[in-house]
Amino acid sequence: ESEYYLAMNKEGKLYAKKECNEDCNFKELILENHYNTYASAKWTHSGGEMFVALNQKGVPVRGKKTKKEQKTA
Repeated sequence: ESEYYLAMNKEGKLYAKKECNEDCNFKELILENHYNTYASAKWTHSGGEMFVALNQKGVPVRGKKTKKEQKTA
């Protein structure tokens, strides 16, 4: 156990935080294809949600560059 929380800043960058705050809150969305997605509960970009996403190499993708339908999201 790392004892860190996953967080997203206003730029959509994922990071680890020792104490939980608003940046650590995410909305879980279950899609029709039964995939689960997680979007920041606090931050949006141009009115759209910013999702937790990793690319094929496991590197985090900025929330600003994500969409609900992406395979990496």
